[in-house]
Amino acid sequence: MQIFPESLSKLWILWEIRVMVALSLILQSILIVFGNRRKHSNSSWLRLLWLVYLSADWVATVSLSILSSNSSTNNDEIDYQDRIITAFWAPFLLLHLGGPDTITAYALEDNELWLRHLLLLLVQVSLAVYVFLKTWNARPLDFLAIPMFIAGMIKFAERTWALRSASSKQFRASMFRHPDPGPDYARYMDELRIKKREGFEVDIERVREAPTIGDISFTAPSIFPNTANLQHANFFFHFFKRLFADLILSIHDILESQSFFQNRFYHEAFKVVEIELGFIYDLFYTKAVLYTFNGAILRLISSVSVISVSATFLIIVEKQDYSAANVMITYMLLAGAIILDFYAVILFLRSDWAMLWLCKHKKTADLLYPVISHMRFGENKSWSNEIRQYNLISFCCEDKPGKYRFLRKVMAICRNSTKSVEVSGQLKELIFLQLLKKSRCATKYEDYKELCARRVEWVLQNENCIDKLHSVDVVDVNDRLAAGCRIPA
Repeated sequence: MQIFPESLSKLWILWEIRVMVALSLILQSILIVFGNRRKHSNSSWLRLLWLVYLSADWVATVSLSILSSNSSTNNDEIDYQDRIITAFWAPFLLLHLGGPDTITAYALEDNELWLRHLLLLLVQVSLAVYVFLKTWNARPLDFLAIPMFIAGMIKFAERTWALRSASSKQFRASMFRHPDPGPDYARYMDELRIKKREGFEVDIERVREAPTIGDISFTAPSIFPNTANLQHANFFFHFFKRLFADLILSIHDILESQSFFQNRFYHEAFKVVEIELGFIYDLFYTKAVLYTFNGAILRLISSVSVISVSATFLIIVEKQDYSAANVMITYMLLAGAIILDFYAVILFLRSDWAMLWLCKHKKTADLLYPVISHMRFGENKSWSNEIRQYNLISFCCEDKPGKYRFLRKVMAICRNSTKSVEVSGQLKELIFLQLLKKSRCATKYEDYKELCARRVEWVLQNENCIDKLHSVDVVDVNDRLAAGCRIPA
């Protein structure tokens, strides 16, 4: 029994690969436009990005499977010339599987699956090459597919490398430098004694163990806005990222950070931390690890390949040999690849990473900044400047009898108990002053541990409320708050 009419089945055979390839390009466009907005927006509609993120890989994989099936069977519904031009689409699907720069992982757990992506890379590249070789006949279109394969494999490999670099094991390993045996002190002292016997005036210079932030030479041009905060954030980012690898900070790092923030206003402190967290987000969820010289070379090769293939296809290839619909899809894939690459470059030039690089290269900055300044619409946002509020007191005071009381409370939480509000400057100043007071009270490492372990007790003591709570054990208050229990009246 045939569910669909035969005419509809034939139409779908002709159009399924066209629809899937076009859908793959649309999903990639959505990801590159909205992928980076998760960093500074907590809008609920961005949760739909998870569906797009999963669908993009699935659609590209299924499209390659359809191309493989079409090239392996002699289907009368598909013309031989159509098989040739659709096989040319295989490297574009590798480009799509490489994903945009703005989102490589949706969650941290995705980075742990980099080995799966490596296996997927090998399988999908082999499948694309199989589709390509099945239709090879030394035509101009066949030769054009070669540079597109290079671009597609580079993009796919970039994503796998970014996922591997952000995995917990590799990220932790990157924190450790190669062992340094240090200077040969015995040989150094022997040379010192020989020089002294020969009549030279020698002295041992004392070297500080850790640099201070005042030692950093900031060479940024004065035309850059927010330059000081950007460079301060980059300075602290390089040793505070150890915390995300479950490593500890040295006492020099703690004192360095403490001395810096104790001499800043609250808005500067919040901006520096915001930029730091933006860098961390980029490392874990984007291709920021490829913002290096080698990464730029790979991206240049990929972009030049796409542009050269597009120009050659437009000028040399005889389009009348293929159906108009397939030629239009090919034009769309070529234009989409160029536009997405160009958009990725614009996003990079607008990022804090580009500003940081330009800060270190003044001559280049003088040439590029007039162009980049038109691309930057104010300062980059690394967070939404909003917090979620939940009225715990009104929730706990509810005491309505009846069945399903717990279920009603859960539904109340999901519906109306939380909302996003903007963090005002007054609240930021209050938080900063409280943290500043704590940091000035801590003079030893043990003091920091004590302040973290006795947060409630410290607040009550500073507000002179300890005497009013004789009947309440402060340690019990800490434990109850940690467990989410009510405090007895």
